[in-house]
Amino acid sequence: MVDPDDAVNDPDRAREVYGRLMATGDEDEVAEAGFLLAALERNLGRTAEARTAFERAIATGHAEVAPKAWGNLAVLEAMDGRVEAARAAFREAIASAHPEHAPQAMFNLGLFERRQGNVRAARELYRQVIATGHHEHARKALLNLGNLEAEQGSTAEARDLYQRALATGHSDTQTRARQGLRRLDHAAQRYFRDVPPYAGPDPEVIRRRLYLDPDEIEDANWVTGHRPAYGNGEIEISTRDGETHVVFLDRREPDDFHAYMYLKSRFGLE
Repeated sequence: MVDPDDAVNDPDRAREVYGRLMATGDEDEVAEAGFLLAALERNLGRTAEARTAFERAIATGHAEVAPKAWGNLAVLEAMDGRVEAARAAFREAIASAHPEHAPQAMFNLGLFERRQGNVRAARELYRQVIATGHHEHARKALLNLGNLEAEQGSTAEARDLYQRALATGHSDTQTRARQGLRRLDHAAQRYFRDVPPYAGPDPEVIRRRLYLDPDEIEDANWVTGHRPAYGNGEIEISTRDGETHVVFLDRREPDDFHAYMYLKSRFGLE
């Protein structure tokens, strides 16, 4: 058959070839030629014609071609900005349970949802792809989920996913996993190094962070067993009216560092 990527140079001839094959009535040739016609129309930027052709390929019910056509239709709809139509087509491809096309559609839907800002949906889809163990899409999902968790500040989860990606043995995946781990390490170094300056107490910052008026604070001590680890910990604050409040301060955060320095300067926290 004529490859649809090559067929863009002579689309009329390709359409003629595909048409003859679909006219044979052979179920395999009808389905595959219909799919290739759809791919050709997509490559030519003829979205409406491509959509119709993919739908016809799907209608054949062919065990190999229909799931592939659903997945391609989903991408077409996504590119055309038809969000719900894209989701529906992706789900049909996934529901086919085809060993190749279902994991691919699941992965692509994860990408799609991430671009739509649906972090929770993307996370779950990537996890499902990983669970399939697919030789290609599972390792790609490990990286994408690692990147997503890193972006969300879930460093431990991201590191674990990158380590799992390293264990796949795939060279490109390992390279990208090492890059992800280096980004995490560099971020951690910046996190501990970039301590904000302290130029004396700012009552507004202290009120905002401690939910207390500084003049009402009588004493402050580290909570037993909660001395700072990696720059953070719980502090017990006593007020003039006899009440106590426990706050968690992370000295790597600007407002927390300011409140810590204020309490340290007054009450000798170490």
